[in-house]
Amino acid sequence: MALDLFARLAAGTLLFAVVALVITRPRGLSVAWPAGIGALVAVALRLISFNTLHVIFGDVWNAAATLIALFVLSEALDSNGFFTWAALHLARLARGSGPRLYLMVLLLTTAVTALLANDGAVLMLTPIYATLLTKIYGASRLRLPYLLAAGFFADAMSGLFIPSNLTNIIIADANRLNFARSAMWMVLPTLAAFVTAGAAFALRFRTSLRTPYALEAIGVPAEAIHDRVVFWAGWAALGALILGYVISSAGQLPISVVAGLVALAMLGLTSARRLRPVAEQVRAAPWGILIYALGMFVVMTAAYRRHVLDVITDPLRAHVLPSDGPLGTLFAGGLLGLLSAAANNLPATLVGVLALRSAPHILPLATYAIMLGVDIGPKLTPYGSLATLLWLGILERHGIHISWGRYLRELVGGCARARRGIWGIAALKCALWLRHAGFSVAVLRGGAYSGTLSSGGACIMMRLGVTRVEGIEHGPRVRNSGRGGARANRRATAAAAWAVSDALRA
Repeated sequence: MALDLFARLAAGTLLFAVVALVITRPRGLSVAWPAGIGALVAVALRLISFNTLHVIFGDVWNAAATLIALFVLSEALDSNGFFTWAALHLARLARGSGPRLYLMVLLLTTAVTALLANDGAVLMLTPIYATLLTKIYGASRLRLPYLLAAGFFADAMSGLFIPSNLTNIIIADANRLNFARSAMWMVLPTLAAFVTAGAAFALRFRTSLRTPYALEAIGVPAEAIHDRVVFWAGWAALGALILGYVISSAGQLPISVVAGLVALAMLGLTSARRLRPVAEQVRAAPWGILIYALGMFVVMTAAYRRHVLDVITDPLRAHVLPSDGPLGTLFAGGLLGLLSAAANNLPATLVGVLALRSAPHILPLATYAIMLGVDIGPKLTPYGSLATLLWLGILERHGIHISWGRYLRELVGGCARARRGIWGIAALKCALWLRHAGFSVAVLRGGAYSGTLSSGGACIMMRLGVTRVEGIEHGPRVRNSGRGGARANRRATAAAAWAVSDALRA
């Protein structure tokens, strides 16, 4: 009894110490160090067996290898000025308009996040954005909206594809998710998050975004490209990456193999064209990610087996059962989203994986809700994800300081300005429910949801074959007419959400 109590206390203390060091990173400490040392301590104290280590390595190697391969591919593309070209091209396409530039930044960040993962987007795009915005805007307050939105979107948009986030790959491997099917499930929630978050930041910084900029301050995009052969090969590599993901999902091939082959091809080409030495690109890869993921999984598993995490895993297991329905699933996703914000999203992901693995039956919808929670939830705090910590560090090196207090203040302010944008949550709920029920979903052009899109809400409708849900497609059209119109829009959206809920329950 005393031995069990000691093991439980040791596992809890070790978990707290490791998570605290990962969050605070004193003196820029790499996250691999606390996770790796914590894993060694767990093994030394016999909190976990050697046989379990083999299982844990099988759970995380594909995720870490994929992230490393995507980073190598990003480095190869960046060595030819690919991302600088894209940023300059979009800045010229915006033609000096702040709102158009804002939209271009969101689209480019979303695309790079989807293809090259959230960490790759932060590491490649943040320095480019910081340099570009410093040239076109002298005042720091004018640069802040673009940088904050880009940092937020790098994580929030990573739910679309499985390889877009380390946490996605771990969840997908643990639950054997298919790439193509997962993308179909996640496209509407990602779209709803894009519209809601984009509108929230636009409303928060609407005065700054109205400020135009001089096109003369922007360089010529073509001059950023060093080698045209490598430039076109880069486009081919991105196309091959998507095609490879789809093929790998059909043939049960690890996605790290696809990402690794594409990365090696681009690595060899950039070296052959004398753009950057292979050794330099390989050294720049985040090899510590493998130690970080493996170490965190060891520490979390030790805490889980010693019942330290029961206060979280027990209700989580209860709410992913088919009997608990979609509302239980949303609770599970929200719980892990809050846990991600409080204690970093990788530990939260591992809690979700361990809970799902021990549940007798799982509602398929629960897996995607949890994935969404650990992708978007971390953005509630500046330490919720490794990508956010990297983003803050890169900005600091470029002379742009964003304190944790400033981050939270701007985030809360954005949510307050976009008060009606919270109905994007209803869109996520409805989109996931409809996918779960096998219904087709399309963007609604009119009806009970009209008028909410402009304020950050997301609009959806359902078609149940040839049958239509009463009160949704032919609902009253509400126009925004000041405070009264806002209340009417909220009532109409709420009525639509409840109508969807009632229809599905029936």
